[in-house]
Amino acid sequence: MTQTRFPLRPLVLALATCAALSACGGGGGGGPAAIGSNQLASLTGTAIDAPIASAQITITSGAPVGDAGANTIGTITANGQGGFTITVSLPSGSVPVFANAVDPANTAVTLSSYLGQSDALAAAGTLNTGNLPDLDISPVTTAALAVYAQLNGGSYSGLTPATYATNLQTYNSDILAIAAAIKAVGDNLCTPAASITSTTNLAAAIATAASLSSTSPTTLSTAISTLGGNCASVLASLPSAISADPYFGPELDLGDVIDAGAIAVPAGTYQLQGVVAQTGFGASASESNLVAPTAVDPADVFSDTAVSVSSTGTVTSTDGNVSGQLVGNLLTLTLIDPATGTKYTLRGKVGSLPTALSGGAQAYALRSGGTYTATTGGSTMLAKFDAVLAPTTATPVWNGVAAPTSPTRNDGVSCSSGFALRLDVFAAGAGGGSIGECVTPTATGWSLSAGTTGSGGDGFSFEDRNGQSSVITTAPTLSAPTWSEVSGSPFVLSAASASLSVNGTPLSGTLYYVMGTQSAVLAGASANTLLHLHGNQLTQVSEGSSYAVAAGSGGDASSGHSADH
Repeated sequence: MTQTRFPLRPLVLALATCAALSACGGGGGGGPAAIGSNQLASLTGTAIDAPIASAQITITSGAPVGDAGANTIGTITANGQGGFTITVSLPSGSVPVFANAVDPANTAVTLSSYLGQSDALAAAGTLNTGNLPDLDISPVTTAALAVYAQLNGGSYSGLTPATYATNLQTYNSDILAIAAAIKAVGDNLCTPAASITSTTNLAAAIATAASLSSTSPTTLSTAISTLGGNCASVLASLPSAISADPYFGPELDLGDVIDAGAIAVPAGTYQLQGVVAQTGFGASASESNLVAPTAVDPADVFSDTAVSVSSTGTVTSTDGNVSGQLVGNLLTLTLIDPATGTKYTLRGKVGSLPTALSGGAQAYALRSGGTYTATTGGSTMLAKFDAVLAPTTATPVWNGVAAPTSPTRNDGVSCSSGFALRLDVFAAGAGGGSIGECVTPTATGWSLSAGTTGSGGDGFSFEDRNGQSSVITTAPTLSAPTWSEVSGSPFVLSAASASLSVNGTPLSGTLYYVMGTQSAVLAGASANTLLHLHGNQLTQVSEGSSYAVAAGSGGDASSGHSADH
């Protein structure tokens, strides 16, 4: 069995924060206290998972530790339980603020996280799990910042919650690959040939060499070649485990804004349609290997027609199969799958879909991961649940938003008709690679055909690029020509009798895709395989409570990733 929570023990800023010391403990108030041009803030954090005794915490403004423009505004050593409280002076204005951590037991493990803008952090007065619910320092946040820096010339001056959210969605697969490399090193999951001085430097090196802005990026193969050694199979397996983790999966979508008092979904009654997929990766056992168990339940469609969301974000269903709580756009969900009787505990982000995809009604995409108890051996395992929460009268329009004519993230896939789509495949025990497809959408589904890839298929199979023996010798292929709406769950497409080949290993089953999500799942008899979609405008959702895009348009008629809660 495997453990997909990080023994790196990422810091979560549970952030009980006071904008002025007099406001802490109930005294005073009246807004932030000024210190010259700065604002005083007290940050309280806790190291989660297993405590990082004596973790070295640094709060910076302008840039993460070690980057140009970083200004240290506070340092502290965590206690034996990983807890800390630090008073810092936040700069005035809209300046990005970062939290950075070093594990003293392994100083090569250095992590960074973007906290938000200084003025917004100070104006919030108190930051806690009620208004800033999911702010971890982890391999995912470190990878996301490395990708952002590479695409913006090493500058963080334009970093805002909105640009961070766009970065997460557009470069989702790349961030996953870099996070996998950080995890592999930090958790000693493989033996790299290279000497790793720090995981932040490792993330930057991979982002630099991966040609992210080109039409044929090579992020995972670059990670494999950068690490070398025996890391290839680990890196091909880890991304799916990371994306299904209930704490690290949500970090891949939208990021965080200060959501005090704002619920992303208006009160009302909704239908919930989605696909629940057990990954076979363990959530708590020793991470001695990353090979999935031989048998998990095949992924299946979950549907509930009477899900209520209250004005305070409480989620319930008439049949008792759905319960949870929304804080901003973070949904903590308990799901009982009537098809199997399995109970799932999930966490994920809710984002607004373009209204043109749901007939003018506002529907919401849920991208979540979590745990369940396996029937064999009683082990705690990981699963993904991608879903749509839609008004009961809403119907899907699969060709409601046209793909952009010049997409930036189809990465070397060209099509004579329809739109191009790149799928990254991470199959435990088989390896991975990328598949180029051409999609012709209709109102009720998709037709797929093989796309033309770049010369030599560069970037479409994960191989060692340092002149060593090839790790993946055969690029993956997919046969799933017709994707149709699932009866009773039309926001879900399925392709029966789909055939996938990964490095010569044949996989077959039913392929599912949920509107607005960034992964499809092949439901097999003994394993469920995730296929990650490279971000384009068809996978974008908004952090705002509405997202209006004109039918047939590939553009964003709203801010798309507004942080206006």
